[in-house]
Amino acid sequence: MAAVLAGMGLSFYLQKVRVPRLETEGGIAALAAMRWREFSQFVIEALQAQGFEVSRTTPLAERGKQADLMLHRDGRDWLLSCKQGANYRIGRKQVDELADAVRFDSAAGGVLATLGRIDAEAYRNPRGIELIDGPTLWSLIDPLIPPSLHQDLAEKARVQVAREQRLGWGLALAVGLAVGVLTAMVMPAGTSRAPTSSTSIAPSNSPSTAPASTAPESPSAATPATDAAPAPAVDEGAQRQAVAEGVSTVAGVDRAVWSTPSTLVVYQSGEDIDAYVPGICAVLEQYPDLRASRLQLQPPPGSRNSVRFRQCRAF
Repeated sequence: MAAVLAGMGLSFYLQKVRVPRLETEGGIAALAAMRWREFSQFVIEALQAQGFEVSRTTPLAERGKQADLMLHRDGRDWLLSCKQGANYRIGRKQVDELADAVRFDSAAGGVLATLGRIDAEAYRNPRGIELIDGPTLWSLIDPLIPPSLHQDLAEKARVQVAREQRLGWGLALAVGLAVGVLTAMVMPAGTSRAPTSSTSIAPSNSPSTAPASTAPESPSAATPATDAAPAPAVDEGAQRQAVAEGVSTVAGVDRAVWSTPSTLVVYQSGEDIDAYVPGICAVLEQYPDLRASRLQLQPPPGSRNSVRFRQCRAF
């Protein structure tokens, strides 16, 4: 009984705690393996939910290594510093450097995002800098990644947890067996005989023992396995190319290219955004794996409009 309870507790922990942790670690590793430009684009897209917009202005040379990108929020400039390494460690020094760059530029504040860790000391006096560590950053980017990456992370976590679950149940059963043997060794001889006689009689008087062992296996349980065949996988690269070509034919669109697996950059030939976004969404709706992609709408050359972002359908 103790072995069963221990195994059940282990299974609950693995499914509710271990699986999300493995998926987070795998997601952080995937982001760390990207090119820096692609990674920073994901960070920018994630920060849009907090009111930030992309700025066309690049950081000044004087900011040097302290700021990588510039954002806008509520009409004010913000400096963004992205540290991509999964083993990166943010301390007091990095926070002070970005805070000095914010003060030098008269910006409203700064954002320091890393896939690594942030020391507790850096949180004590952030000096107006918003700090985002690896797990928090992954939770913001998680909704933006393509379904194929989600499936890959979930499958790897499932395989790892299944291996750990087998080892855990084996250990729990071994401990339970050892406890049972030790209990039998220290139990008085008089108390151990009564259970023996009752257990020897019980199988002969039980009418359900024989039918249970001779019951034929139901053929219907194996039938679905032969009828259901997995659907052939569709090449996601071909889908993206088809979407880009289809969107490029929409009225008001000059051309369309994929900047990241989840972002389609649409170069406008006209100013009216609302007039042709439905046509773009109609193309994306034909591809279930891509219909939730982000649209980065680039205004035509010479336009005073800023870059806009749209999403035809949420995940």
